[in-house]
Amino acid sequence: GLGDVYKRQLQDRMKARLPEIVALKSKGVIGETYQGYLEFVGASRDGADIVEAENADRKTLYTAIGKKTGASAGQVGSRAALKWKENLAAGEYFKNSDGTWIRK
Repeated sequence: GLGDVYKRQLQDRMKARLPEIVALKSKGVIGETYQGYLEFVGASRDGADIVEAENADRKTLYTAIGKKTGASAGQVGSRAALKWKENLAAGEYFKNSDGTWIRK
């Protein structure tokens, strides 16, 4: 699994990034997807570097959880997506498996 220090650094990075992600979500620039990652809703690529870094860290996290639980990173991501979906604020977007965006 992930070393404790590495895991802490990962969580710290994700926490530090959160305010910017929340802002991008509330503006409707990005949304959560059924796979557990962030994606751009429209043409705007505001915060592309933040989104890329967040998705990379999420993938690392999903892979680590998967190794521990015997699930694939994809399965872990899909499960996480349900939590992200539940926690969406009004006006935020979620992408379903059929590729359509819904707005909460």
